[in-house]
Amino acid sequence: MQGRTLWVVSVVAGVLYGCTAMKKDATPAPLPTPAHPVVGPGNETPVPTVPPGTPVALPTRPVPNPNVKATKGKPIGPIVTFFGAAKADGTPLEPMSVGKDGIATFKTPAGAGFLLVVEAKPGLSNYEVSRSIFNYDANDPTKQPDLQILSSNDLGDGSAEVCDRRRPNIGGVPAVNPPSFNKTQKVSDALNDLACRFEVFVDTASACTTAKNGNFAFINPESSTQFGMIVARAWNFPVGTTLLTARLLDTEGNPGPIKQIKLFHPKPAPPKPTPKPPKGPVGTPTPKPLPTR
Repeated sequence: MQGRTLWVVSVVAGVLYGCTAMKKDATPAPLPTPAHPVVGPGNETPVPTVPPGTPVALPTRPVPNPNVKATKGKPIGPIVTFFGAAKADGTPLEPMSVGKDGIATFKTPAGAGFLLVVEAKPGLSNYEVSRSIFNYDANDPTKQPDLQILSSNDLGDGSAEVCDRRRPNIGGVPAVNPPSFNKTQKVSDALNDLACRFEVFVDTASACTTAKNGNFAFINPESSTQFGMIVARAWNFPVGTTLLTARLLDTEGNPGPIKQIKLFHPKPAPPKPTPKPPKGPVGTPTPKPLPTR
């Protein structure tokens, strides 16, 4: 039994000695090279910095000025920043003339097929420009839209129907001459009849007009609201000069100063007379009779 114990102890000692020798003689394996260099003190790589962009100013609502009161001859409502015409593609038209009274005249060769544009910003009251284009009651003349435009001539057939802008009963707009914004049924009908044909735009990037670079934009950068209407043949401007008078209301119902323009539709040139066809074929000589025997 003692001999067996000595044999086991010698075997264990040999194993331990062999493992110790292997540890002493073994060469440590090299560490893997990292794919990217390790950044440490003294070998930092400069990182380019991007300068912060210019912050975009968010639109803010105007702060009302309740201390301003309307007086006779001093309206406190929205200011018309642009009133004029533009091509069908949104390109603003230059007036053909501006009178001593400041009224611009725009030429419309066909009386239709162009844009009529009104832009505005808050006035002295500093209330927002109100945007209603239809506020109608056949039995209440006080109901008027916030966009108010009167024409000195009938547009189209001058139909008395209000807002007849769609087929099958499409019609024109009656005149109110001289212009008056009195709260009568005739005036209120005409105001609603014309205003309902407009569309409202409150973001310059979605305007109905374009800038010189081709992007959609308000014509006047100071404008906060735009109203645009395509002049259709059903409510085209008649031959001659038509005076348009416009104003807008703010969200408290205060009217602003009026703005006027003229639209000139020249008389179309008479058609050229159709030339009469010459007698007989052109260039064909008359045959001579042959002599007979």
